[in-house]
Amino acid sequence: MPGPTFLTRIQHTIGRAFRETGQALDRVGIRGTSHAKTKRIQGDDPYIFSDHLSRHRNLMPLLHRGNPAVHSGAAFIAPCSSLVGTVHIGEGSSVWYGAILRADTCNMSCGRSREDLEGWREMSKEERGLTDKDHFDSGAGGGIFVGKGTNIQDGCVVKSVENHTIIGNGVTVGHCAVINSAIVEDNCMVGMGAVLNPGSKIETLGFVAAGAVIGRDVVVKSGELWVGNPAKKMRDLTQTEKEKLYFQADEYVKKGIGQSHAMELGSNLSDTLVEGAKTV
Repeated sequence: MPGPTFLTRIQHTIGRAFRETGQALDRVGIRGTSHAKTKRIQGDDPYIFSDHLSRHRNLMPLLHRGNPAVHSGAAFIAPCSSLVGTVHIGEGSSVWYGAILRADTCNMSCGRSREDLEGWREMSKEERGLTDKDHFDSGAGGGIFVGKGTNIQDGCVVKSVENHTIIGNGVTVGHCAVINSAIVEDNCMVGMGAVLNPGSKIETLGFVAAGAVIGRDVVVKSGELWVGNPAKKMRDLTQTEKEKLYFQADEYVKKGIGQSHAMELGSNLSDTLVEGAKTV
């Protein structure tokens, strides 16, 4: 890939200058407000100032790849997470610190209607390859759709390079797990550091142990525990273990709500919340 052109460098420099100027003006305004409202005595600082701004942009709409949509009732989207392209987050769900959800190989141009999204989502990979083809690439990749009450924990990487990645309701995705073009049905557990390869599927109440690697097109049946690399079925889950899957997902909803104030501090989330965003 060729390096950036001279014009691109100029655009980048000017854009950064505008952003930093806006941040500086925001700081001046906050300082002025603090100065006007805070009672002081001799020896105090001239004003109280708490810098709440972040340079990180966690919602990244792409002209050819789509626009992230976060339900207005989402529990928590960490300001240092990254949602790139056609990523949809459902009500009560949370995306934690450092997680990256990247749907940037599809061709779901920004501004398409909800009806367009529905039809596009129902297309097969082959149909998208034909209808979405553009001068950038084949456009056959998919979007990322996360359901209700699901938590994507710290450091996870979720991609949709080959096809849609669909994560259902009440799912727990453990720290640093990797999911690419896979389907995870409701109330599943994907352990820390686990890997789901393209075409794999975890059925309802499935459990993928920490560090397990689910191979391409492999199906984990409902209520099964899979371990190892390559992962294999170890046994069926007990009823108590299944109940814990529901409990863990609910606890993360509560934990996310407890940190939801952070969504107002320095991210670009507040301007892009979507009432009833399409999920699964």
